[in-house]
Amino acid sequence: MSSTALVAELHSTIDRLLAVDPACLSSDELQSLVVSVQAERARLTVAAGDVLAAWEQRDGWRADGSLFASRALGRDTHACERVAAHELRRGRLLMDMPGTRAALLEGRLSIDHVDLFVRYATPERWERFLADEAMLVGVCEAARLFSVCRQALRYWAQRVDDELELERSRPVPSTLSFSRTGNTGEGVLNGVLAPIDAEIVENELNRLMADIKAEDQAAGRSRTKSQRRAAALVRMASRSITAHGPSARPLFQFIAGDLAARRLCELGSGHVVHPDDLAPFIDTALVESFLFDGPLVIIAKSSQRTFTGALRRAIQVRDRRCTHRSGCDTPAQDADVDHYRPASKGGPTTQTNGRVKCHPHNRIPCLQDQADPADPGPTDIIIQPLDPLRARIRWRVMNTPELQWECDQPWPD
Repeated sequence: MSSTALVAELHSTIDRLLAVDPACLSSDELQSLVVSVQAERARLTVAAGDVLAAWEQRDGWRADGSLFASRALGRDTHACERVAAHELRRGRLLMDMPGTRAALLEGRLSIDHVDLFVRYATPERWERFLADEAMLVGVCEAARLFSVCRQALRYWAQRVDDELELERSRPVPSTLSFSRTGNTGEGVLNGVLAPIDAEIVENELNRLMADIKAEDQAAGRSRTKSQRRAAALVRMASRSITAHGPSARPLFQFIAGDLAARRLCELGSGHVVHPDDLAPFIDTALVESFLFDGPLVIIAKSSQRTFTGALRRAIQVRDRRCTHRSGCDTPAQDADVDHYRPASKGGPTTQTNGRVKCHPHNRIPCLQDQADPADPGPTDIIIQPLDPLRARIRWRVMNTPELQWECDQPWPD
């Protein structure tokens, strides 16, 4: 079949798809159509990428005097030149990414995953990406949320840059502009905060907004979320006039374990930061260290009825975000820690019987998971006195090159 006939058939298929009335479909049919169309769109991206790569390599676009392939493509397809340049680069790289290409064609990854790989697979990291491609594809396939994939790629890039001793670009310093309108005197704020600065400001704003919301409810007032945020900012400024106490402290988490990367460092909200960025804050920051033995947190069983203290933090770090089956991405620090099997029905307050759920998915009956297991396991994890020490030694051995030969030896009881 000629290329012209192929395009004509594709055009006809799209016309038939456009003729489908979504209102006439059942919910299950509409769900299936949505997923299927997105999968085929991804497959079409691979086919289009092959065509673009061949077109760019043949240099036919130079015939009219065009200096850049992206400019010629943007002009002829009425597209943005920057978008055209990205599609050309994606097409070139996909030709040499067999694992990613196969996963995209089989519907295991989306176009967004490919764009994520393209973003982080810089020329300096390219050889390492090819070596780690199967692992990265597997991580993204297993992740239900795209934010997890983005976090994994950032960790991977950070580790590769450290191992290759590449010069790291420092975070852009925070900037803020403030102006007053001449007629009304209203203030206009505009700026960008660096990740750690943003963590400090966001945590304090959220805390004050919660206080203001409670005050509004008690007083019978009604304000929007943005209005409460503005009121919280004003309250912060008002209190700073007489403040002489310690500065706000960002929360960092260090996570170590058998299956963890060598250097995992992130803010309490889950945003990945480089360990070197902690230096200016290390004297005042709250630093939490969590040691995992495989997927299990090394922490003693609690006899409390509610999840508090170290047990609560360990479950938050383990689950990272709301565990509702819908794929809710509410950060663990903004969610509840609740029981699988309720305490009123004999459920223990332990790490295996605890999970993170956001406020709506935990407290609104119609939004709760009806398919939740009554109890995730018959017994809780039994931690022996020497288990934490053994896990620490095992993790150190597995992450110290000169000691890695010992990993194949039997582990003593």
